[in-house]
Amino acid sequence: MRVSCLVGLFIVAGCVGTASGQLVVFDNSHAPGHEMYDDLKAHLAVWGYTVETRTTPLMDNGDADVIVILPLDAYTIGGTDYTAQETAWLMDFVDSGKGLFGGLCPSQDYWQHITELLDTFGIALGTYVCTPAYYQLFSAYPLFSGVGEMGDTSSHCLSLDVSSPSIAVAQDGLHDYIGIYESGTPHYGAAVWVSQYRMTTLEGLYDYDNLRFLSNAFAWLTDSVVVANEDSSWGDVKQLYR
Repeated sequence: MRVSCLVGLFIVAGCVGTASGQLVVFDNSHAPGHEMYDDLKAHLAVWGYTVETRTTPLMDNGDADVIVILPLDAYTIGGTDYTAQETAWLMDFVDSGKGLFGGLCPSQDYWQHITELLDTFGIALGTYVCTPAYYQLFSAYPLFSGVGEMGDTSSHCLSLDVSSPSIAVAQDGLHDYIGIYESGTPHYGAAVWVSQYRMTTLEGLYDYDNLRFLSNAFAWLTDSVVVANEDSSWGDVKQLYR
């Protein structure tokens, strides 16, 4: 159940809290993994999460609070496809109140292994190549508390095409870069998909407000602490207070 730090009817911006040891699992069941995400894992541990990298079958991870699926780590050239059964399991995992964080690589040799998963969540790679990535228009979600601009200064990505059941929440005015899925009552799980996956690596982790966004995203996915801004509508408040 997602909760928020509230004083009366007002959201406290940047409420302080800890992750209380919630389990974040980096899935390596289809690919051997990559050290490029070690810095992100270190930050997650500092923020209070229990972080594990697992090569066991995906559907053995029901104890996780968030599952992470990233290119060169969970899927890569020479890896194996996420199956229809695993895709259905992941959707059920999220709908049960858990979280999913996914990143996309612009190479078809990589993302072809998660096509079934992307189709189920309404996520597809767009056609706009952003070199470098930069965007600063965000929906009123707690994901973007304290976030003024995102991108990176060195690498390229593709925009996202987002359709039901997900919605786009970050763009540059023309193209979308982050999509989210929220399940309905009674459990309110969620998924976050980012096209600019290098924000999670040393190449982009410290560019712009990427690290703040990642902190917000994992907090939102695990309910460990809610961060929000004063501009959130009462509808957003009701979404948070659950």
